[in-house]
Amino acid sequence: MAVRQVSNRGGNIIGKFPSLKMGRMVAYESLIELDYLYCLDYEPAVERFEEQPLTIEYLCGGQPRRYTPDFSVRWAGRQLLVECKPEARLGTEDNQRKFAVARQWCAERGWEFCVITDRALRTGYRLQNVKLLTQYARYPILPELRASIYGLLRQASATSTLHDLLRQVQPAQTPVVWASLLHLAFHHEIVLPLEAAPISLASPIHWSRVPALEMPR
Repeated sequence: MAVRQVSNRGGNIIGKFPSLKMGRMVAYESLIELDYLYCLDYEPAVERFEEQPLTIEYLCGGQPRRYTPDFSVRWAGRQLLVECKPEARLGTEDNQRKFAVARQWCAERGWEFCVITDRALRTGYRLQNVKLLTQYARYPILPELRASIYGLLRQASATSTLHDLLRQVQPAQTPVVWASLLHLAFHHEIVLPLEAAPISLASPIHWSRVPALEMPR
């Protein structure tokens, strides 16, 4: 349970993200946090996460201070404390002090502290593609259509693309099959490459799962 409510007192953008993995609305207080939530909800190695999870109390110049990191994340059995920050603000004295306090707090408990930046999240096409897949995460697929897609994929070659698959269905079914494929990709039942280019008809389909996204440090 969050230890404090999100706030836009500094003019930041706040809102709530409908997390499928957590089964609830997760609060955020910046667009970087929102982008990170898309990734957390998609990434299979993430077991659970929580916003505004705890407050670290410390002294600075003899005065009591409080720091509340943005998220706690259980990632492949490892416990992370996460701060989301614009890369341009990493070097400020205030942030460097908070990060040092958080690293010490985590080290004492066997946790890990990491900072997620806008640049790290938004470089390349992964985030863009994850957001596309998220649009279809709750898309309902009829069992017979799922079985049909699996049957087509079993017959597909190692270099088959989305276009190759869609050519094998009736034109009237194409939008439904497209949506169903993106749903299956979000849930890791099939694999589409996310890093090199936007998802398109030319995207190859793979049966074997790609390695989980490397945990940020």
